Amino acid sequence: MSRLLVLTTPDLAVGYRLGGASTVEVESAEQAAAALEELLADEDGVIAVHAPYFEALPRPLRRRLDSLRVPLVVPLPAGTATEPAGDRRQRLLELLRQAIGYEITFGDERTAR
Repeated sequence: MSRLLVLTTPDLAVGYRLGGASTVEVESAEQAAAALEELLADEDGVIAVHAPYFEALPRPLRRRLDSLRVPLVVPLPAGTATEPAGDRRQRLLELLRQAIGYEITFGDERTAR
């Protein structure tokens, strides 16, 4: 059965559970890497990892995640207020591109040629 599973901090886990997502609470990038290794064998949906933890994953694990078709493992934006809107938008577009294999634009947006 496919589902959304969120690896995040204990402080943020409650909010994701209130939103209906299953969560795994981890307190460090090392714990996130260990939990992710265990989850890869059993999960077939989407695993969203707290972005600071995702970015700190060991290179071999990141390469392995890039090669997987299932589950889809993506960084989950940390939600910091200091992030410029353009950077957030670009990151979300990149997540969409990775998830579906090509870039999508919305409305009157035009891509540079």
